[in-house]
Amino acid sequence: MVAHVDDLLVFSADPLRDFASIRKRLQMDEPEILVEGGEMGYTGLEVKKNGDEFVISQEGYLSSIPVEKESLPRKNLSFDLLAKEEEKDESLITVMQKVMGILGWVCRTSVDLAFLFSELSRYNSCPTGAKLTAALLAFVRVKEKGETLRMNAVVDPKIALFVDAAYSLVRCEERSGFECYLVDEKETVEVMRRTNLVAWKSKRIKRKLISSTSAELCALVDGMKQAFQWNELVSALWGKSPSVEIYTDSAPLLAQLESGSSKREPRMDGLLKYVWQELRALRAKVSWVSTKDQRADKHTKFIVERVRRNSTPSVERERGGAVEPKRKILNFAKSARATRFSRVARMN
Repeated sequence: MVAHVDDLLVFSADPLRDFASIRKRLQMDEPEILVEGGEMGYTGLEVKKNGDEFVISQEGYLSSIPVEKESLPRKNLSFDLLAKEEEKDESLITVMQKVMGILGWVCRTSVDLAFLFSELSRYNSCPTGAKLTAALLAFVRVKEKGETLRMNAVVDPKIALFVDAAYSLVRCEERSGFECYLVDEKETVEVMRRTNLVAWKSKRIKRKLISSTSAELCALVDGMKQAFQWNELVSALWGKSPSVEIYTDSAPLLAQLESGSSKREPRMDGLLKYVWQELRALRAKVSWVSTKDQRADKHTKFIVERVRRNSTPSVERERGGAVEPKRKILNFAKSARATRFSRVARMN
């Protein structure tokens, strides 16, 4: 695997000493030292050192783009605006593509924008007035919120991957999402830091499925494939392989992973076998978490704001995910060791 990293932040009391060992494993330029209170500017990004953490934001870039809520036909972003059906207006294509290009860059530091960007990008070449208004309101919301990314030091690295999916019974449509954090091995989900968010994604699942459990499986596949890249990068930086723990709030999915089969959709069994194979390669744990501890749900449904108390939710979810499973942790690292030992025994 070949990876290019534009900027590498090293948290250390003696960065030159620690860079020396990393440079033996990675090809890089001479390091720049960012002192306390210092700031480095990049294209649309500001990186500041604040105490024992780095803060990444796009405040300057956002303030340079003149968009005012008062000039828009709607003042609040709602699900009704996203769901509104209109005839496409080809005269809006140029401005819609420009706005979506800006939102695509802003998404790099604005986690809550991922769902809206994914949903609105479907109308990039066939815009309507409502969708353009929604895109502009999404940008206004990001400016008002002023979201930043914060990175703290990690000693014993663990990749914590949250995966989730939502399913609409009415439309038979699904959306998956994941969030990935780099934390210390000892951190449990109840006390896990909210900083060190390194990747996230919201994605519409194009295949037709019949249950939210199958949608959760597709979300797991999307996040798991990315985890291999993060695993390789962390191994190169720390000189050791991180542990990998995946969190889901779907009890039926955990039951399928344990049994290796899907009763409701047998055609998903092939995908389950692939997941088993890759989880063993990652030596990952899959853990069940309650819905309140699930961090990826913001990427699967519209939760920006509600304009009415009885406003229609964007998706419908099966209630099965709220039931606690009998077994809450599946350790595929142990499964990989058991498989290896059994092969050795057969050879002997």
